[in-house]
Amino acid sequence: MRTPDSPHLLTIDTGGGYLNDTQSTSSQPLVTAVVTTYNRPELVKRAIKSVLDQTYAPLEFIIVEDGTDTGIHDWLHKLGHNEVRYVCHTENQGLASARNTAIALADGDYIAFLDDDDVWKPDRIEQQMSLLESLPATEREQIGVVYCGLESRRDGAVQSILHPENDGNLAVSIREDGASTVQSACLFQRDALVDVGGYDEELPSSIDHDIWMSLAVGGYSALALDEPLVISFDDFADSMMTNTDQRIRGVELYVEKWRPTYQEWFGSVDGDQYAKRYFTQVVGRLMTTKLLTGQIGEAMQAFDAILEKAGWKQFPYIIGVCIRLSVETGIKRFLPVTIVRAISKVIK
Repeated sequence: MRTPDSPHLLTIDTGGGYLNDTQSTSSQPLVTAVVTTYNRPELVKRAIKSVLDQTYAPLEFIIVEDGTDTGIHDWLHKLGHNEVRYVCHTENQGLASARNTAIALADGDYIAFLDDDDVWKPDRIEQQMSLLESLPATEREQIGVVYCGLESRRDGAVQSILHPENDGNLAVSIREDGASTVQSACLFQRDALVDVGGYDEELPSSIDHDIWMSLAVGGYSALALDEPLVISFDDFADSMMTNTDQRIRGVELYVEKWRPTYQEWFGSVDGDQYAKRYFTQVVGRLMTTKLLTGQIGEAMQAFDAILEKAGWKQFPYIIGVCIRLSVETGIKRFLPVTIVRAISKVIK
């Protein structure tokens, strides 16, 4: 893990404290809220406002801008939010690096990360901390992460709900149900993140599943709060901009990193099979998104990568996964919200 005086950083403004004046007297643990952003000034303003509206206290707020200068610093000062700690990387280094920067700077006992295109409901942190604090101290120490559900909206209407799935000992839960993370929904124990070495900056993608695996191998548990306290916005524009080469390479690196663990968990043959199927699922979702946004060449690139990694023996499985993902993605993309919600209820 890096230190707060790392040469990677250009600190523009460190702020003066917390979002409230209760830190010195409150018996509640300090939580650090983190927004990481890259070249999306209007979206990140929406995310920042949702942090400023949080009901939990005490709350520290850190913004890490990863190699761009979009005027967020000046905008915060104009609004009078001088207590927000703003940090800027001199060059774009990726999401893992931005999050590690925040971990190094954070004073909180717990850290909550928010992507710049999502928002939190006002009681997001309060509900998670309330659940965590309801546990006995000995049990609480083993909780590496508390996470909640996510509400996907399109045109202002709720389209679908993503529920947290992993609960309890992470290694056991992942072996039984697979790794299931929810974007912008995690409240981590800071010491747990430091213990596992933070985020892997060598991975260009798959860093959420990677930190999940790191916590699992480290013996930590997850605590699921089945409430949709995060809001995402169904917009294919970001998917269209996803770098296909980088995404595929990131999944390849992730799979190879954790293949020995899969083999330890499931045995040599089944561990390899698990790794191949993970790759098929993740890159298959990328493929279907590219296909439905008209990027046929990139969709075929993703399909070729799946076939090369999994092999021809897995061809029926590959086709089945691709069809299922295409149907799921197409339904969410093209059908009216009311029909999507009805189909989701039937599937449940």
